[in-house]
Amino acid sequence: MTDTPPDTDPIARYRAVLEALDPRLRIASKLRAVFPLIEAQIDSGVPHAAVLDDLKAAGLPVQTSTYTTTLYRWRKAKRQAADETDQPRASVAEPSGSPTTKPSSPPLPAIQGRPNGIQTPGDLRKIRDMRIDLDALRREGLANRAKTSQDTKTQNDKE
Repeated sequence: MTDTPPDTDPIARYRAVLEALDPRLRIASKLRAVFPLIEAQIDSGVPHAAVLDDLKAAGLPVQTSTYTTTLYRWRKAKRQAADETDQPRASVAEPSGSPTTKPSSPPLPAIQGRPNGIQTPGDLRKIRDMRIDLDALRREGLANRAKTSQDTKTQNDKE
């Protein structure tokens, strides 16, 4: 028997997760199931090569290219899911008369993610990924027109 308990042995944890899965699943699907464990190891400083060796010992031989591609896609999906929960869309209407009333927050801008200026290729990517709420943009335009017409009336009254 080993000196370390099975819950600290990464190979045993990988095996436990993999045994619970359907053996007909693709390698990428099996990898996605163990990625939370892999992320914990990587965060603690374990190199990717050691993780690949542990996966092989657990019964899941994975090519490096499959591992890196699947890890990249998994992290990207995780990041996008986190972004969506952090930035609620302004176009989602809440039912009127809802029993739980939230304190009113300032309305979200019609265009979210707008860079201040274009100085790097990253700024161009931000423009590509902007979220535009057409209803909010229309409301902003109407408010600006109303304000402009009031300012014009005020100036005409002064003259």
